[in-house]
Amino acid sequence: MGEIRVGTASWTDETLLASGWYPPEVRHHPEKRLRYYAEHFDTVEVDSTFYALPRREVVAKWAERTPAGFLFHVKAFSAFTGHGLEASTLPKDLRSLLPKSEGHLAQREVPKEVIEEAWNRFFSAIGPLRQAGKLGYLHFGLPPWTEPKPRSFHYLEYLAERTQGYWVAVEFRNPKWYVAWGFVRKELERLGLIHVSVDAPPHPEAPPRVLEPTHPVAVLRCHGRNRESWKGPHRKPYERFNWRYSEEELQDLAQATLTLAEKAETVFVIFNNNYGTQGVEAAMGLKGLLGLGPPPWTKKLL
Repeated sequence: MGEIRVGTASWTDETLLASGWYPPEVRHHPEKRLRYYAEHFDTVEVDSTFYALPRREVVAKWAERTPAGFLFHVKAFSAFTGHGLEASTLPKDLRSLLPKSEGHLAQREVPKEVIEEAWNRFFSAIGPLRQAGKLGYLHFGLPPWTEPKPRSFHYLEYLAERTQGYWVAVEFRNPKWYVAWGFVRKELERLGLIHVSVDAPPHPEAPPRVLEPTHPVAVLRCHGRNRESWKGPHRKPYERFNWRYSEEELQDLAQATLTLAEKAETVFVIFNNNYGTQGVEAAMGLKGLLGLGPPPWTKKLL
């Protein structure tokens, strides 16, 4: 049975901060907030890096503020996954290379030199986590419009080459990838990429839950099961994932986790239903069902 780690897809979501989960003396204090999170969980996914390139000095603080053994999984910048980017999120020198300095740019509008330099800065910024032994996987969530076509497989080839030496997890949002799953699985295995199993609503545009690892590391990302809000439109990203898992649903996720743990050396379960306390409560509930206590370093604090 493989090691199991459970966490959430953010520790700073605005609705979580407003929910009261963090004590008043912690809520507005970045260092205390992260330390408090690490008292409950031993892993977390960084959501902010999808929207803007991380800053090395900020990442270094994450490494400093967490115990040895804590792992951060870092979402890839949007321009690395085919989502394009918001011009305003780039540093000024890179923004000056764009065809427009404001608004959203589709992937085809982003100059190749900008993407290349963004990759360089991304790797440099996450360096402190890697040096501290606190970097988990890099998460690449492909857009729902990305289908299993030849150019998509060329992208996976490129991704594997560009990220050599890192754990790289790929999440498919288009269910067509699972129609061709036999071939897709072999390609992920060949390229050394981690398959992200998804728990999502029963929706024709949502991927099915396929509990088959392609790497010694397995990932289960839990988006909630809100069928009505999956498609949108959404004013805020978290509206899609507004879902409180029931006890019965958590039992189902516990079994899914154990299924993965029978096949993989390490399983990360990440709750992305970050609306208020829903994510942290589901993560704590799953840990309880699996018999996972507090992180080992908390015993030293008692």
